[in-house]
Amino acid sequence: MAAVPHLLLVCPRSDVLGKLLGLPVALTVVHRPGGDRALEESLAARVVDADFQSPDALLAVARDVHAWRPVDAVLGLTELSLYPVAVVADALGARGNRATTVACAQDKAAMRRVLHERGVGTTAHRVCATEREAAEFARTCPAGMVLKPVEGNGGTGVHVVRHPQELAAAWAWTTGAKAAWAWSKEDARGAAPARVLAEELLTGREFSVETLTVDGRHQVLAVTRKHTTGPPHFVETGHDLPAALPEPQQAALVTAALGALDAIGYAWGPCHTEVMLAEDGERATVIEINVRQGGDQIWELVQHVTGIDMIYGAVAALAHAAPPPPAVALAGGAAIRYLTPAPGRVTAVEGLAEALAVEGVIRAGELPSPGDEVAPLGDSWNRAGHVIATGPDPKSAAAAAEAAAARIVIRTERPPEARR
Repeated sequence: MAAVPHLLLVCPRSDVLGKLLGLPVALTVVHRPGGDRALEESLAARVVDADFQSPDALLAVARDVHAWRPVDAVLGLTELSLYPVAVVADALGARGNRATTVACAQDKAAMRRVLHERGVGTTAHRVCATEREAAEFARTCPAGMVLKPVEGNGGTGVHVVRHPQELAAAWAWTTGAKAAWAWSKEDARGAAPARVLAEELLTGREFSVETLTVDGRHQVLAVTRKHTTGPPHFVETGHDLPAALPEPQQAALVTAALGALDAIGYAWGPCHTEVMLAEDGERATVIEINVRQGGDQIWELVQHVTGIDMIYGAVAALAHAAPPPPAVALAGGAAIRYLTPAPGRVTAVEGLAEALAVEGVIRAGELPSPGDEVAPLGDSWNRAGHVIATGPDPKSAAAAAEAAAARIVIRTERPPEARR
């Protein structure tokens, strides 16, 4: 009988660990700071401590684990762990994405270069060290340009420039952003990004393609419709799954996403690829490749509609080199809507019971409490809770999520000096 595969699982959340109970996998868990160590020890063969943001530190611990019992696969499901995990997989010869693949996905400029070289549709771009360089690039973009950190996530530092007079404010916004995960680790205060990526502004509708990959073979789980605030920051405010699209448009999105995954050599696990569908409905351009499951609870929406748990599936894919078994669809559509109250100190949260009573609503989450501060909406980190709903089709699920979100009122007040 073949030995049960040994998976090194790096800093999983407690709800992720709970999904793995009974799965034929020997787990070694790298403890999540602030996590439930007792739960980790109850489900894992071994729990170890390591600085999961440091490739060298994580590799040193992984080598000790590998000497104790050979590691078959290494998996991280959070942005901060992805590159160190890939370094470990390379060094141990275990299943996992190559460090060069993950580095390419996380460096948006490098990703665009690779897509261009491999003939995958991309957009014009330039890495800028100065505002003057961004101004020069802007003159080549008649529809406008987008400034963003070369590395980062959650929409941090994104700002559209459509007119020359907007550039100074946009440059200050992008270079002053401090919440993204990829800022200089030497500056604990949050250093400005060393490089700014300027991209030609694309117009159309935004989507994402959710996939699970086993040894380079991609399984498309869903295409998701994205809702945003629009310019200047395009903060994501909701998602509908599956996207209601004609087959040719869906095929264009999927072809672009899978072409991008092949171009960077993505081989193992979940992926969330953001794609813009042009206004003509024919051209699809990859915006970003996130080499993990989609945030914003998209993985949860996938499970409601397809029955496939992307977290469980990722573990199965890495540990057993096999896709998850087919599942029964649970709903025809699922949707999430985020709450975006006025900035200030929260004085009351009302209407939750009424929101939960809306037919199709599954739950509400991450709501603030009185006394919490709501920051101005500039990226995904500053939203104030969400509502998830399902329905017999995407339209009804979206309608339920929107109706429930409208019933929740988050009252805020700003200090007197902020009102002037």
